[in-house]
Amino acid sequence: MSIVDKFRPRSRLREVGQMSTELARLKNALLRENDLFRGLTGPEMESIGERLPMATARTGQLIYSPGQTGEALFLLKTGRVRIYRLAADGRKIVLATVEPGTAFGEMSLLGESMTGSFAEAMEDCTVCVMSRIDVEEIMRGHPEVAIHLTEIVADRLRRTEDLLQAVAFEAVPVRLARLLIGLSGEKDEIRGFSHQELADMVGTSRETVSRALVDLKNQGVIDIDRRSIAIIDRATLLQRLADPS
Repeated sequence: MSIVDKFRPRSRLREVGQMSTELARLKNALLRENDLFRGLTGPEMESIGERLPMATARTGQLIYSPGQTGEALFLLKTGRVRIYRLAADGRKIVLATVEPGTAFGEMSLLGESMTGSFAEAMEDCTVCVMSRIDVEEIMRGHPEVAIHLTEIVADRLRRTEDLLQAVAFEAVPVRLARLLIGLSGEKDEIRGFSHQELADMVGTSRETVSRALVDLKNQGVIDIDRRSIAIIDRATLLQRLADPS
């Protein structure tokens, strides 16, 4: 059962607690961290925060699944969430990995369902939930929020299109190189991902990703530790993207 299944019509998530000074502080901090609400004043954020329930999701718990309706937008405070679809053969195709301070579920605003995707907690998470009514009221009172939401939706669609194109036309080693570079940022280190999770993000099997990682390690490009990957030769990974052949 997903988190959304536990809701009553407007606020069906299991709330962390009643409104308190500490809870209000957490909500205001979350709104300040989110690009959706940039430009709003402190009092405006407080007013929005007062109406938002907070909820927790345990590792592996579904936050929503295909066909569900009701809650429109989720704001992630702590933890990580993956958004994925299931391929015809049952493989998970991860469309996005959501980090703290990010909104997700926004695609439901374009229709009545969660667009065929799943949202699953990769680790224990805390989220704020905005119903469709909340979102519509906020956008009427703060048109800049509607503009920011449009930007978020456009960026998510672009990223999804790029991902699906890569799955369709790029070989696994190229997709894996792109993923490792993206996850590492400027730190040259990737932590907290299992081989299965990497495989889901690349759109292939765990065995295939494991073999590709071992190949990269044998070539001196990366070093592999328990749930940790260190990039030793970033130039070679970048070369694979520039010359996929």
